[in-house]
Amino acid sequence: MAQRPKRGLKADIKAPLILAAILAIIAFVGVFVFATGGTNNQPEIKLALSAAGGVFVVTLVVCATLIMVERPNDEELGQGTGINRRSADLYAAAKARKEERERREREQAASG
Repeated sequence: MAQRPKRGLKADIKAPLILAAILAIIAFVGVFVFATGGTNNQPEIKLALSAAGGVFVVTLVVCATLIMVERPNDEELGQGTGINRRSADLYAAAKARKEERERREREQAASG
């Protein structure tokens, strides 16, 4: 598994903030335009600001959750015994046992 290079706190926060700001602006413009209901009515600025704020917060929460989930475990957590053994090691051991058993069967068939 490729390790992601370490980045600073500023780099981790910058992308979600930009994404949240862009989506909030889109929500603001959309609600501002469509909630007014025509050119004869007053613009719904409070509703547009509320929608933009909600979209901003929800986007930040989703991005933060995805960032926390994405971080890989330390390599040392894949080592150990019992249920913590690595599946690659289990496969290699099973393959070696199978090859050894087949070799013994071939030797017995050749000698007997």
